[in-house]
Amino acid sequence: MSATSEALTASLVTCSFRGDLEVCRLLCETIDRFAPPNMVHWLYVPKADVALFADLASSRRKIATQESLLPWWFRKAPMPRPAWRARLRLPRRNVYITPFSLPVRGWIAQQIMKISAAANADTEIVVHVDSDNAFIRPLRMEHLASGERVRLYRHPEMVARASHRTWHAAAGRLLGLEASDFFGAEYIDQLVVWRRSVARGLTERIAQVAGTDWRVALARAPHFAEYILYGVFADRAVGLDQAGLFATEESLCLSRWTEGFESAREEDAFIAAIEPRHIACLVQSTIAMPIAARRALFERACAFAAAQDASLTPPA
Repeated sequence: MSATSEALTASLVTCSFRGDLEVCRLLCETIDRFAPPNMVHWLYVPKADVALFADLASSRRKIATQESLLPWWFRKAPMPRPAWRARLRLPRRNVYITPFSLPVRGWIAQQIMKISAAANADTEIVVHVDSDNAFIRPLRMEHLASGERVRLYRHPEMVARASHRTWHAAAGRLLGLEASDFFGAEYIDQLVVWRRSVARGLTERIAQVAGTDWRVALARAPHFAEYILYGVFADRAVGLDQAGLFATEESLCLSRWTEGFESAREEDAFIAAIEPRHIACLVQSTIAMPIAARRALFERACAFAAAQDASLTPPA
């Protein structure tokens, strides 16, 4: 690692809420176990949930409100508690009211929060890590930067889903680029690494194109994906060299997105799929899996990763 990359500093950012408390607790335990002690973890939760997460605060973990990431004119609409939301088939996330847009879905608001957290971070490198991740081996700066360049997950294969085409088209409109439903790469992953200066440039570009506050522009956007927005901006509007980024199509995380584990054999296959580049695993929080079973699976993953690393270490 060069002296320049050593000078770069990094922090971790997680947006969570009471429904993900237990999986978030597991994530925090693995961060304390595997991340460098000087890498601060910012955990943003709704103001109403701060007391529930308070015991996770430490010298290396700061609990802050999600409201602090939004402008004052974002107001939560009154909503029933989660159990009643499910019965009434209301959105799982909050809905926000603003004077400048139609009601804003919670998923859109959370993406605005993540961009705000990165653009206003204390460190040049920001690692977005969702609650349902867990680290399985040590996180090192060389995972995040090479020399003075910061990692950008960039996979050249198009995801054959209408939602991804919609998100690419939205990125083009928000960034003032030519119309396209695919800008040559996909940027959505778990454990996503951003550069603060690029995130700030992104907000400035959105504001310039829209002629208004970037948060107003995004509140008015019915669909966008923050990772695609950042990636397309860095790739097409700035250029990776100018942005101080390097591209890689290798994910740092092994993910299980939708289907649960129906048998021990499926869990075995998940563990066997861990590669030396994977420093974390994800089991989507919406997958029905008791927290004890998640803990057991991640412990198996840690043991597998440790054995894998030992087998790759040359003898002294």
